[in-house]
Amino acid sequence: MKSKDKNQEKHQEELEKTSEKIASVDEHRDIVSRVIREGEEIFKINNKAITLSAIIAGLEIGISYFLICSLYYLLSGTMAENSIFKLFSLVYPIGFILVVLGKSALFTEQTSVLTIPVLNGQRTIWELLRVWGLVILGNLIGGILFTLFISLLAPHLNLFTHETMVKIGSHVVHYDAWVLFLSAIVAGWLMGLLNWLINSVKNSLTRIFLIFMITAVIGFGGFHHSIVGNIEVFGAFLHSSTITLLDYLKFLSLAIVGNAIGGAVVVGLFKYRIFESNNVK
Repeated sequence: MKSKDKNQEKHQEELEKTSEKIASVDEHRDIVSRVIREGEEIFKINNKAITLSAIIAGLEIGISYFLICSLYYLLSGTMAENSIFKLFSLVYPIGFILVVLGKSALFTEQTSVLTIPVLNGQRTIWELLRVWGLVILGNLIGGILFTLFISLLAPHLNLFTHETMVKIGSHVVHYDAWVLFLSAIVAGWLMGLLNWLINSVKNSLTRIFLIFMITAVIGFGGFHHSIVGNIEVFGAFLHSSTITLLDYLKFLSLAIVGNAIGGAVVVGLFKYRIFESNNVK
């Protein structure tokens, strides 16, 4: 184990040494270095801890769901439905702010950061899939637990009804498969970009602004985020006869794969290749 850690440290040192040779890209070099360090820290977390962190993230991201349901229930009948869906972008970021600043393990926020250590040769694809699997599992469990809890509580507090949950979930899931898949790629790309941007700044207020800006775009565009969508579609599945288990599983499959491609390929792979192409030997 110590030998493996030394090899990984050597990789990091070599990366930083060679990156010093790159002209006029100091900031890009620094971001790559920070992303690799962050990825390495995540890879070193044991299975139990990463799973618990992911469950917490699934619970925390539920705050976004709670707020969009409450907003829909509050404004329903006062304006056009499409306008209400666009206003979700004002509250959608709140759960993400809690997750990202709280350092909980959210799948879409970690796709690009975990991909780069693999591309750099420090980690294997199997290690990547192990962490992804644990994080996805934990996120889904946390989201389902939150859905069951808020489904029981919200009607009694007059926050929203089960019909609201069905309406939100139906709006998310009733798309052609190819639309849902491409939409999930966009959401994954934006979340991967968010992690990249966060690693470019250190000020907490700036980070909050970046989280709000990027996730508000996802909310405004209605792009499909697998972990929030898990809560939205599962909530509708609980209280609707028209949304089946197959609909739920189909959504999850397309959204997870799409998010992974958007974060790992569009951000992780492309950003790292840009870095490599500027590497002057």
